[in-house]
Amino acid sequence: MALALGPAVVGSLLPGGWGQAASTSFTYLRTARPIPAAKPGERPLLRLEGKAQTLTLTRSQLLALPTVRYVTRHAQLGRTFTYEGVPLRDLARLGGFAGQDMRLHASNGYVTTIAARDYGAAPIMLAHTANGKPISTLEKGPLTVVLPPDERRFPRSQYGSAWVWFVERISPAP
Repeated sequence: MALALGPAVVGSLLPGGWGQAASTSFTYLRTARPIPAAKPGERPLLRLEGKAQTLTLTRSQLLALPTVRYVTRHAQLGRTFTYEGVPLRDLARLGGFAGQDMRLHASNGYVTTIAARDYGAAPIMLAHTANGKPISTLEKGPLTVVLPPDERRFPRSQYGSAWVWFVERISPAP
């Protein structure tokens, strides 16, 4: 059963230092804010399946989580975007599986695994915004995994499969 995030749950999901730039190797655009309750009729975008519980997150709830921003080129679209999103590291913490490899599931059936050593050390994000707007389906949204623009660290030949489009579910890897 999925747990919809509401104000009563927020306190237990924001341990000290969660999403705080001082304890990280990369810089946040903004740290965590209180997670709002889902608005009536607001569509869930992401299921975060932790070991103890499953959380269902809407866009407004994702926007309250820690956020990073960077400019990078989307190879499949052949365009450059300024992406904003939640670092995978923070989603793993929220789901209760920090430090474990994560499995990402897309609505089109695609599934891949991202190693904890990668998402823990670099601001790999689950992007919800591109160029200041929600990511459209035509631009591989509403949620897409985006890697930092560091070809030496994340060569396309090895990490191209990590660019997951249409993400709908994240869980720890078996």
